[in-house]
Amino acid sequence: MCFTMPKFSVKPPAESSPNRRHTFNVNGTEAISSLKRALNIGLFLAPTVIHVRGDGVPGGKKDLYLSAAIQRPLRKLFSDLCRGAPTLDRKSFHNFLEVEQGEPPDEVSIALTKDTYGFGQFLEVWWKKFGLEIEKPISIDDKDLTKPISNYFIDSSHNTYLPSHQWGGRATVETYKRALRQGCRCVEIDVWDNDIAPSPGGSLAGSAGGTPRSERSHKFSKNTLHTAAAHIKGAMDDKIEQTRQFLGVEKIHSKSPRCSQFDVFGPSPDCENNLTLCPADTNEKVDTEQPLGRRKTGLPRYEPIVMHGYTFNQPIGFRQVCKAIREVAFETTHLPIIVSLEVHALLEQQESMVQIMKEEWAGLLVEKPHETCPNGQMPRLEELLDKILVKVKRASLSPENSMAAGSLSPKATVADDDTASEDDRSTKRPQPKVPICENLSSLGVYTHSEHFANFESSSAKIPSHIFSISEDKILDLWKSKRDELFAHNRHFFMRAYPKVTRIDSSNPDPSQFWRKGVQMVAMNWQRWDEGMMLNKAMFSGEHGWVLKPTGYRGHNDESCGQITDPPHRTFDLLITVLAGQHIPLPDGMPSYKSHSLRPLVKCELHVEKAEERSGNLGEGVIKLRPIELKKQTSCGETDHPEFGTENRQLWFKGIPKIEDSLSFVRFRVEHDESLFINLKETFAGWACIRLDRLATGFRLIPLLDPHGCETKGVLLVNISKNYR
Repeated sequence: MCFTMPKFSVKPPAESSPNRRHTFNVNGTEAISSLKRALNIGLFLAPTVIHVRGDGVPGGKKDLYLSAAIQRPLRKLFSDLCRGAPTLDRKSFHNFLEVEQGEPPDEVSIALTKDTYGFGQFLEVWWKKFGLEIEKPISIDDKDLTKPISNYFIDSSHNTYLPSHQWGGRATVETYKRALRQGCRCVEIDVWDNDIAPSPGGSLAGSAGGTPRSERSHKFSKNTLHTAAAHIKGAMDDKIEQTRQFLGVEKIHSKSPRCSQFDVFGPSPDCENNLTLCPADTNEKVDTEQPLGRRKTGLPRYEPIVMHGYTFNQPIGFRQVCKAIREVAFETTHLPIIVSLEVHALLEQQESMVQIMKEEWAGLLVEKPHETCPNGQMPRLEELLDKILVKVKRASLSPENSMAAGSLSPKATVADDDTASEDDRSTKRPQPKVPICENLSSLGVYTHSEHFANFESSSAKIPSHIFSISEDKILDLWKSKRDELFAHNRHFFMRAYPKVTRIDSSNPDPSQFWRKGVQMVAMNWQRWDEGMMLNKAMFSGEHGWVLKPTGYRGHNDESCGQITDPPHRTFDLLITVLAGQHIPLPDGMPSYKSHSLRPLVKCELHVEKAEERSGNLGEGVIKLRPIELKKQTSCGETDHPEFGTENRQLWFKGIPKIEDSLSFVRFRVEHDESLFINLKETFAGWACIRLDRLATGFRLIPLLDPHGCETKGVLLVNISKNYR
């Protein structure tokens, strides 16, 4: 351990900054300005930082830096443990680690080899041997992979190809790469016919998957009008670009260094070292400067395209997406991927899709049942390592697809249920039914899509079926068919997707669907909001697959039997917020004003409420006393705050019927808006932890910024929790 001067996080504005104020003396120097900045730094930054070295092992303990604000409560803790002595004896240290921190007694006995410990040695042993992380670690070697795949929750993405909102922008393969690298294991591809003929002078890549259609019509139809609209928009962009270049007008770029509100994938100067929630740089860059009219010529002729239909979204090639998925599919984990296909293409290009997937995913694609899973039995997760499963509709019982006569599913249509909710579709003209070809249908070995009619239908009993249902429809079903819905989801797959009105790419609360047993809750990864925070906490360190808790599982699991409510407990939680360091600043607050930050910490429990459990608060439901699930501290000062003694303890008492593996605690750090500093946004940082992963004792909470990127910010807290 060593003491070092801190690296100043407070930087003066760049030369080009319009906010910079220069103070020159007669010799033209900036001595007075420099002196003022130095005085400000001295007033608002800690004079020394404790540096506790890590273990130097890749993936092991990192170096730990503790500012003076964090040191003070830790020094007080050490002094209290010493009880007046200059050093800490081994017995007291052992008792602290075992009782207060919840560390295993055997590991504590092995780690403590000295009779007494000074403050530096106390921190070094504590950090290196046990750590102060708020989240209990998960080892992939200890992960249970022996259950059928329908017994797991799966990290899922909705409209993965979109980088921002639902109605515009350009589809890109980068969103697939980044989602997969961040742990997503179920991605979505909307596939359409490539009906636009190439530009006369364009050089097109030859299609490996299909041949040109000599009799093909290029007239507009219901299926091609939206594609034409996207190309018209691209042509307009092309003309605007040409005009801009002719006039010599510079492109306007945002002055903000942070990510866009919707752009979770955009680069950020705060994101370093391949951070979990902010993508690392990749070799393939998105060509945002090239108008669509020029980019379009790179699409293989007559091969299917990927886009959001009936919008101004601009397409990418289906083969490009398949290549990108293979490139990064198993970079970070060997656990399988589910590719959810929403097929709008006609039969000819469906055949092209099949050939492309077999070419690009050779050796990875699941094309037939696993040898250990006869008669439609679902495979265990461990049997599908490094595999890609395709979720697609079954072939229809039509003359064109007579080979599908043995299917138990109803006729397939062009799209899965997630085109819109049933209520939305009921007010519109019915979409034409286009069958799914047999070769494509056969790829849905363990994950074939079925239209939901009811839980008594024959399709609801097929082991490999998946019902894709909108969020609002699932909530309606929970009110009227609670037991049937929960029983279905113990044994079979269900996928929830955002309702059609979420055009801003907002998200529902996914935890309310997990608590109903829904395995795949498709999230709009384009936007970091409360829903994505909960999703991040659910799958943190889990490699995209989380085993359902006891009572939520079926099939070969030991809990399969009579349908009963899962076990629940009453829960007490006490969080004492002590201090922080390097608290991220809200958007719009320059770094040299970090001393003006007045952070407060808001804390919220996300648990099953009484009305959620029953479906409503109608007749026959006992109305319990309201439980307070939101608390907040008083505000601290600067980006290295201490929270004093007033309002720093956040009590959550008597929370009933907790399933801690499906419940969460969320921290939100904000600038105190009662202090007027002309900020449009007061949100500074956040963290979210699953309750069964929440460690007790003195812990450091790493903070993410509002765009999901890691920061240097941490909170020091003391956690106490009790179940009864």
